[in-house]
Amino acid sequence: DVGNVLRGGFEMGNVWYNEPKTLDTAFDVMGDIILSTAAQQYGGFTVPEVDKILGPYAEKSYNRYLEEFMKYSDESWTGREERAEQYAMDKVRRDFDQGWQGIEYKLNTVGSSRGDYPFVTMTGGCEEDEFGQLIWKVALQVRRKGQGKPGHRRPAIFPKLVFLYTEQLHGQGQPMHYLFEEAIQTSAIAMYPAYLSLA
Repeated sequence: DVGNVLRGGFEMGNVWYNEPKTLDTAFDVMGDIILSTAAQQYGGFTVPEVDKILGPYAEKSYNRYLEEFMKYSDESWTGREERAEQYAMDKVRRDFDQGWQGIEYKLNTVGSSRGDYPFVTMTGGCEEDEFGQLIWKVALQVRRKGQGKPGHRRPAIFPKLVFLYTEQLHGQGQPMHYLFEEAIQTSAIAMYPAYLSLA
């Protein structure tokens, strides 16, 4: 339950981790938790509904970027609030992109103490708010783009992505059908996502 571990802070390896105040820190700490915990067990390690876990940290980063823009921009600018919102969303989108890349690098290059790579699964796709949808959309796009130098990029294997599908959200004509389409595009190129129908 990574979400509960992050909330309020926790101790790991004789070090106290404060609760993350930003999205990029949340990605880093989540990666540390996964690597540490997965190395102490056999079998797989699942982070359920990762979009629900990271959503609050995306909102914190968004508010921080919004304040940053308003602090350093000219008060007389026309459309200043709209520009601030666009700036904040662009920065959060970049944080998601870099955060997912970092998780993929960590989970595909850092071996456990047993000498293998931890088999990590992350599920998501049902969060309806803007940040929740963006989390999963960027995860799928990063997987599709692959890792490596230009001309030699390949999709990563871990974390195994599992798309949680519901007809009410992802069916034809439903508000999040586009997210299901993103998943299908990714499946055509990469091994994952796998799909779990919640009916």
